[in-house]
Amino acid sequence: MPNPNQKYKKHKVVKTPSGKQSRLILKKKPSKHVCALSKKPLFGMPNGKRPFEVARLFKTQRRPENPLASMIAPDIRKDIYIESIMLKYNLITEDDIDLRHKKYIGMIISKVEK
Repeated sequence: MPNPNQKYKKHKVVKTPSGKQSRLILKKKPSKHVCALSKKPLFGMPNGKRPFEVARLFKTQRRPENPLASMIAPDIRKDIYIESIMLKYNLITEDDIDLRHKKYIGMIISKVEK
């Protein structure tokens, strides 16, 4: 008898070596990675793999190498890059920046200065 918490989850029936049939509870697959700001799915990130499967991948297969590519969608990332360069060269002030972008602009500026 399955655990009552798992009674209605997806399962498949398997035959054991002794010949009895047993219910095997299937694990849920994780959802796609989404953008922190726009909630759009991110490209280049492995989806449908469990954490231990992702850990076995090479570093470049786990996430893209672009700065912020594993957190933010490409259209917003482009705006953040532009705002960070404009802020660095004093073309805009910190008051002109969207508050949601402020944390990511700081990350980009710190990487550019290295």
